[in-house]
Amino acid sequence: MNTILKYICPIVLAIALVACGGSNSTKSEPITTASDPTDSSTTITQPEAVYNLHPDDVAEYVEEFKYKYDQLELQIDGVQYDISVHSTDVKGKVVYASYEKGFLSFGFDFIEGVPLAHLYVIETGTGDLGAAQEEVDAYLFGYDISIEFDDDNAIYTGRLNNTAQQDYSVRLVINDSVVSSGSTTLAIEGTIATVKGELGTKTYIQIQDLVNNNPEVTTLLLQTITGSVDDDINSHTGRLIRNAQLTTKVEKGSRIYSGGVDLFASGYQRVYESGAIVGVHSWCCESGKTADQLSEDDPAHKSQLTYFREMLGDELGPEFYFFTINAAPFDSIHEMSDEEMSKYLLKDD
Repeated sequence: MNTILKYICPIVLAIALVACGGSNSTKSEPITTASDPTDSSTTITQPEAVYNLHPDDVAEYVEEFKYKYDQLELQIDGVQYDISVHSTDVKGKVVYASYEKGFLSFGFDFIEGVPLAHLYVIETGTGDLGAAQEEVDAYLFGYDISIEFDDDNAIYTGRLNNTAQQDYSVRLVINDSVVSSGSTTLAIEGTIATVKGELGTKTYIQIQDLVNNNPEVTTLLLQTITGSVDDDINSHTGRLIRNAQLTTKVEKGSRIYSGGVDLFASGYQRVYESGAIVGVHSWCCESGKTADQLSEDDPAHKSQLTYFREMLGDELGPEFYFFTINAAPFDSIHEMSDEEMSKYLLKDD
């Protein structure tokens, strides 16, 4: 889910790509413990669990992602650089990536699932993309950009020109790992691991490593989560968190949206600090319809319903899911109230 869009869309790169993401003077930290779906005094027929990405296939999916991600590269005048996805702008149809000397931006239509033939590079000493974009003389603008395909990869080639009229050749290799990677960073301090960025397959790998190698960590602090680029792997990231019995927390100043809320719901305990922003919305699209336009029994809902039943219980899980998709259109955001947070057990009163 992106900050604005929670979408499922077809991707074509000569292959099927996956892209489908106030203040309060008093500090309060209500704690909610995960519900136990098996705790019932009556026998309930469990709905069939449905997965767009089956748990048995996750390990293979992650290994394939790593293989493809290692193929991403930028060449400027024959000098090769590794690149790492920084962020995506669905509406702007661009992907931002970082490399050794700065940042680059290249075109990608997320809805149609096709690369677009434009790119530029920013050579800068700052690690802040916003600050780098203000450095007028740091730009190398692409021209005569063309795209061809080689197996799983899309290859951009062309020329770069800077403000001093210096000219360079450029070659950029991307594949579907760009779309599904996300851009999260994870920092550990004592018993708390802080996550921020856009959720994706990299997030799953980070959380898996955290669980396996940092047993002292008990709390996952979600700082600024713009959404997720791949709901399917994001749900499995949530399962890692739940199975490890990690507490998820949002603090005053945290801003979590869309897929970030899905991840918050996965906490074995959930801590909400007054002042945090928790934003939800619908997703787009299935057969040209947004999630809120589909009937509640539409098969497109089943994977998400399976996830929320696991996290919030058989009754509250589906109720919360349908609340989210009806709370705001896919291109907008509804910021949950304290009352709504309490109703769906995301905080205590």
